[in-house]
Amino acid sequence: MLFCPQDLLDGYVLEILGPVTACGRAAIAIAATPRAGDRLRERVEAAVDAELGILLRREERFRGQLLAVTELTDVTMNPPAAAGPVGFTAPPGSHFREAPGEALSSPDGSKAMNVLDLAAGGLGALIKHAPHFPGRDADSGHAEAAMPSPDPDVLAAEDGSPPDDLLYLLYRTGEPRDLGATVREWHDLAVTTARMAQDVRAAGLGGFGSLIEASPSGKTVTRTDARLRVSGPDRYRVDYLRGADRSGLRVNACDGERYWRVFPDRILTGPAAPLGTQAAHLIYTGWVLRCRLSGARDITYRGRRARQLRVTRGGGTGFLAGPLTYFPADAIVDAETGCLLRLIAYIGDAPYAWWELDDISTEPGDPDEFRVHIPPGTRVVEETGNPFTDYTAAIPGLAGTVARTATETVRRTADAVSAARSFLDDLRSHR
Repeated sequence: MLFCPQDLLDGYVLEILGPVTACGRAAIAIAATPRAGDRLRERVEAAVDAELGILLRREERFRGQLLAVTELTDVTMNPPAAAGPVGFTAPPGSHFREAPGEALSSPDGSKAMNVLDLAAGGLGALIKHAPHFPGRDADSGHAEAAMPSPDPDVLAAEDGSPPDDLLYLLYRTGEPRDLGATVREWHDLAVTTARMAQDVRAAGLGGFGSLIEASPSGKTVTRTDARLRVSGPDRYRVDYLRGADRSGLRVNACDGERYWRVFPDRILTGPAAPLGTQAAHLIYTGWVLRCRLSGARDITYRGRRARQLRVTRGGGTGFLAGPLTYFPADAIVDAETGCLLRLIAYIGDAPYAWWELDDISTEPGDPDEFRVHIPPGTRVVEETGNPFTDYTAAIPGLAGTVARTATETVRRTADAVSAARSFLDDLRSHR
């Protein structure tokens, strides 16, 4: 949090409070307030080192109460110990895993891995050999497609940081504004699952590798087309023109007070919620600031001024960055709105995902278009916020024996979760 504070650029609105001294160094005091529509984050107050950009102190508050303070108490630039490798080597007696596929050296850790591996292998066999497994032979809802060819070509590895005005543009995309666009997405499932299986096998989890490879498959490349209109984090409408997912979702809308998800046989509704689709990452692009950026070549893309960036994993990226799981990625940023006109993500030399925006409009929309008008006789399901309850309530005909079975499953699952927690707590206590 102190050395990679990019999360403050993504999830918060920053206010500069003025110069301060922290840890004996010149710093800038800032206050970070969660962006509109984000109810999960807390207010942060921090002291930013004026030379290095790291945080010398970070205070987290929620509803006025101080939750945590993380700070540096002593900072020495270029200490003598940094000149040699002695301070960065493992101490004598450390245990190592000699190869990626070798079991953990800790007996308890090896036992846990074996349990998980066997369970995953069994699930993989179930999915692979059960012909009537739910969704196995169902239409995925996506039309058959092929990955497009990039034009312009993606950027090769480049040095140099993007200019400050581009970084500020990406930061400001979190502010409410009006925007409409056509969204297109392509995903190559074969490329993704092959890499995932490779990763888990390298960690010594062959059963998980089998599970991933046995996941329901059919069409290799899927494509989704939609028309998107946003006017703030909780005012949006997405009309799917070409299959969204297996559920048959047709409309995803929110007017700031209520949201609706329209399916062929029902409508789900509940309190207002932020746009939860991957298209949101094309509109609100502050997450890119968590990554390492290079390039920033000026181009014209489909008639719009833009800048092309190379995106790789950075110190503050974490496991996920926006819609990206794997890197590198090639991004084209619209010079007016800061949106991503095109984002291509790669595994090796193969693209596994492609997102793009087209037909962009910044004209204000009619507030009425963010509402869904429900025809008489339509089945409407009020969501509770409990994922299992909402899922079962949305399935037509789920009653009687099936409902009792579902309830029993929930009870057994709760017992299993309790047992798993005890098991994991036991492992932790014997680390």
